[in-house]
Amino acid sequence: MNDQPNEDYELLDDFESFSAEIRGGIDELGWKKPMEVQRRVIPIMRDGRDLIVQAMTGSGKTGAFGLPVVERIDPELKTPQALVLAPTRELALQIEKEVRTMGRGRGIESVAVYGGTAYGPQLDAFARGAQVLVGTPGRLLDHLGSGALKLDRLRVLIFDEADELLSLGFWPDMKEIHKFVPRRLITGLFSATMPQRVLSLARVFLDDPVYASLVKPEDQAPAEIEHYHYIVTAQQKDKELLRILQFEDPDSAIIFCNTRADVRYLTAFLQRNHLDADMIQGEMTQAAREQVMRRIKAQELRFLVATDVAARGIDISDLSHVISYAAPESPEIYLHRTGRTGRAGKRGTAISLVSGLDIGNFRALQQINRMEIPERSIPSDEQVGSRTLARLEVLLSHELRELPERERRLRQEQHLPLVQSLASTPDGQRLLSAVLFQWLDHRHVAAPEGPEAARAESAGNAVQAAEARDEDEPRPRRRRRRPRRNGSGQA
Repeated sequence: MNDQPNEDYELLDDFESFSAEIRGGIDELGWKKPMEVQRRVIPIMRDGRDLIVQAMTGSGKTGAFGLPVVERIDPELKTPQALVLAPTRELALQIEKEVRTMGRGRGIESVAVYGGTAYGPQLDAFARGAQVLVGTPGRLLDHLGSGALKLDRLRVLIFDEADELLSLGFWPDMKEIHKFVPRRLITGLFSATMPQRVLSLARVFLDDPVYASLVKPEDQAPAEIEHYHYIVTAQQKDKELLRILQFEDPDSAIIFCNTRADVRYLTAFLQRNHLDADMIQGEMTQAAREQVMRRIKAQELRFLVATDVAARGIDISDLSHVISYAAPESPEIYLHRTGRTGRAGKRGTAISLVSGLDIGNFRALQQINRMEIPERSIPSDEQVGSRTLARLEVLLSHELRELPERERRLRQEQHLPLVQSLASTPDGQRLLSAVLFQWLDHRHVAAPEGPEAARAESAGNAVQAAEARDEDEPRPRRRRRRPRRNGSGQA
């Protein structure tokens, strides 16, 4: 990946190289000179390169990909030639409006494709031959699955807010969409933040991408922290925490307890269950504490268990999750805990385990901090198993993708007869389970528990939908059918 793109590409200093028809749209949008992201990105896209662009919201990203898109479209070809994916309907509508203005002078038609509205206008746009689609994953898959939409002539694929679209929640939808797009096309990822996990998933869609970053570390505001809580049974709290960790599979987390005894017990419990955990508590020597801190800062330790007192003053900037195993003793302590995630422009998650006696205090905490922390249900065995299957599929697909075709085929097929033989007997199934356990444990992927996990239908059912902001957000896969229209155009 080339992180110095402009050594090989001249910056775009003005819009004069665009046709008069496109310049008319630029004038209508009120753009006088290219913004920095447009100066750097447009020459790369004109060259037909895949690219990853990190730029803050409001920096002109839509123009950076929209202008090369409308320039590359063949107005005479009445079929989808560019697809822009967005995580929410509001963003899809905003992008489509600007792209429509950019391409109007060339006779290019665009359409926003999103859920919660009638199918009719979208189907009519397809029938007219709309060349640019801007849509959310769920409704696009409805059309693709029904056969109402085909992407076989697609030339450009854009992910806007790519960090959200390539998160685990959206991953099953992204993988499904990938089946419908041609292998040879220009793909661009645009986002304000690019976590390493997202960059890894992006390889499925990209071929030797150019990387362009316009974000300085000091300019990155902390991303929004997602807060939620689980109601747990006091006597089963440790086992329910284990299930939550298996479901969430955090990259790294600090788990807060209120007493040193709880810290010692919980650390031992997690280690017995093959989770990479260590602790910091007041009875440890300074040398031992420093050794633990070195491990977690070097990303060699996933779970740090600590009391608020022991954790005070430590600087960890790369935590994906903060978990309150015990309710904080004050609303201020809750803010202190959760402020340790969502740093350096990254997203963060704050999870609280609340047992019966703490419910009243937890409600008061929300009132005092002027925040609403939604409740989630403890994941079932089937949900844990399904999500684990999805992670396993993602990891394996990436490892295989990096291999030459001959080696990939060898790994996929050489032991198939042995696998089929083992899977046909109970003893063989136990052996396969042991191999899978070792593989998952080595890669820090939570293993499913219980008989329900083995009956997960597919990795497509992997992710329990988060508290939905929009019906187009990730959701369990369902069998799709062709939408029918009544007289009003409603599906």
